[in-house]
Amino acid sequence: MIDRAPTQADLVAMLARGDDLPPELATQQEPDAASGLESDLDARGDLVYTDIAYARPGGFRPLVLDLRVPPGDGPVPVVLYLHGGAFLWGSHHGPLFGVAEALADKGIATASAQYRLSGEAPFPANLHDVHAALRWLRVVGPELGLDPDRIGAMGESAGGFLACFAGMRLTDPALVGRVGLLGVEARVEAVVGWYSYTGSALEEHPDPAVASWASPRSHVTPDAAPMLLLHGDADGMGMEHSSDLVEALTAAGVEAEFSPVAGADHVFAGVDPAPVVAATAAYFAERLDARPRSRSN
Repeated sequence: MIDRAPTQADLVAMLARGDDLPPELATQQEPDAASGLESDLDARGDLVYTDIAYARPGGFRPLVLDLRVPPGDGPVPVVLYLHGGAFLWGSHHGPLFGVAEALADKGIATASAQYRLSGEAPFPANLHDVHAALRWLRVVGPELGLDPDRIGAMGESAGGFLACFAGMRLTDPALVGRVGLLGVEARVEAVVGWYSYTGSALEEHPDPAVASWASPRSHVTPDAAPMLLLHGDADGMGMEHSSDLVEALTAAGVEAEFSPVAGADHVFAGVDPAPVVAATAAYFAERLDARPRSRSN
């Protein structure tokens, strides 16, 4: 029992044990429903929604996502995109290198979500937010033309860490969290990571067990989603972040592929990212059984 205002260290320990959060942090308001959402039809013919609140955790700002839905009949698959920024910064607006548009050309929607940064709340709050976004897509997405059973996740750098973690199909309540809509599984069918960090989000934690717990490498099981991890071979962070995770996944019997990008530094600096974008869109199209949608101009 804490008889004072909880510190970040207190919250990390509580979440690691699976304890309930203090009432002022656990209190939540309802996320946005599909009814009443406003969208724009862009020049490509995609429906674009901006800053949808997928969760409103107590004590924090609303957590929002942008959604791009390509035209077509019937529900379409959707990919949750997670930005990078070392868990310290970053924006959900404008996924890199035109990947959202490339996915739309394959008949796949993109939901680009923000999450709480490390200065706002310690890990695993950001992972809780990712699971909340996935649950929102499953519950509310069908009203917006999304298929709740064909959801993928992708991210770059820190966002790749979160996408890979979500791809482990976690069951630990301390990692899944209770943010946003509850009662449905936050399941993804495929993951793509770009120059993903896969070490510990709590690498300086004094307890080695907690530090290990905060890495996706510690949660590999045969139930993990198929993954494609692309990483520049000139990345100063080290492409072993991706290759080592793929090795562990493969050893567990998971379909996983590591694709080094020759000459690329972090953020694929120094090379044309177009082939990476094309490979990403093709991978999701196959894994999510997507079909290109015809566009009316």
